[in-house]
Amino acid sequence: MAVASGKKAAKAKSLLYRVGRAQTGLGLFAAQDIPERKLIIEYIGKRIPTRLAQEIDRRRANKYLFEIDSRWTIDGASRLNLARYVNHSCDPNAEAESNHGRLMYRAIKPIAEGCEITLDYGEEHMELYFGAAGCLCPPCADMAKKAAKNLVKKAAKKPSKRSAKAAR
Repeated sequence: MAVASGKKAAKAKSLLYRVGRAQTGLGLFAAQDIPERKLIIEYIGKRIPTRLAQEIDRRRANKYLFEIDSRWTIDGASRLNLARYVNHSCDPNAEAESNHGRLMYRAIKPIAEGCEITLDYGEEHMELYFGAAGCLCPPCADMAKKAAKNLVKKAAKKPSKRSAKAAR
């Protein structure tokens, strides 16, 4: 069995996340167990005035804008910003926090190795970018599947008017 050299082993051991295939495209996944309250990753990118970001948002030209405050927004569209791969969930396991002008993602509950790291993007973002399609996060998709299954079950249990008349 091959053992990684010192620097490679230390780097591999310290990496908290990896980009991988998620239910909704690409996502960020825990590469090791992440304890609650642990800082995970920084959301990086060019700082732009929030007024400009709002104009871009209205045109739906960039879905990677993250408002720091009323004055500044981070444009996280660069592929160097691995935090951009954190997907939305209505039952998230991480949250964004501003730390001296830097935007960090922190675990709000323990995240097991292999689990997707998720945030709640908020209603405004959801309405703007998902519209009528609604939320597609795994918890919501699971609820939609269960609701559809229940409708099929109810429809199968209800006798049709034709079969009820035939039974008479």
